[in-house]
Amino acid sequence: AGTFELKLAPVKVRGVIDAAVLGLRERLKQNRIELDIRIEPGIDEFVADGPRVTQILYNLLANAIGFSSPGSRIVLSCTHEDDKLAFTVEDEGCGIPDEYQASVFERFESRANGSGHRGAGLGLSIVKSLVQLHGGEVVLTSTPGHGTKISARLPLAHEAAVEPEPRRYGSSRAG
Repeated sequence: AGTFELKLAPVKVRGVIDAAVLGLRERLKQNRIELDIRIEPGIDEFVADGPRVTQILYNLLANAIGFSSPGSRIVLSCTHEDDKLAFTVEDEGCGIPDEYQASVFERFESRANGSGHRGAGLGLSIVKSLVQLHGGEVVLTSTPGHGTKISARLPLAHEAAVEPEPRRYGSSRAG
């Protein structure tokens, strides 16, 4: 309900991925879902809010688990795309019909689409908000019956924010 404030610092890609996966290991195991992690060679770190990136990845993975069948596979990849780092989660789930794709990032929008997925519909809304707050974008591609692929594209670096000079009213010095 409130607003997010980013605390930017160098972030290790493997660290945020491991932190996100840690909270989901039991669900992956219970559902017999294989998680394939692929990090493009040469990618090590970028500037972002680490805990918020972990939250983005956690929500994307949790969503993919919720729409995946037992025994299936989810791929989490991290690649360079121009001046952005793309974290992509791809599942083999039921997919999203074209008419619902535009609304999946809206708050409280949750559709089971024949899966056992249940939720308040906030996960992808939070993803979109956090990615946009970083100056990035979210891209979804999905084919009903063949799964969904969601990419969170985050800037590799951020310009240092320049704070405006404080306004001074009046002066204690003469002259």
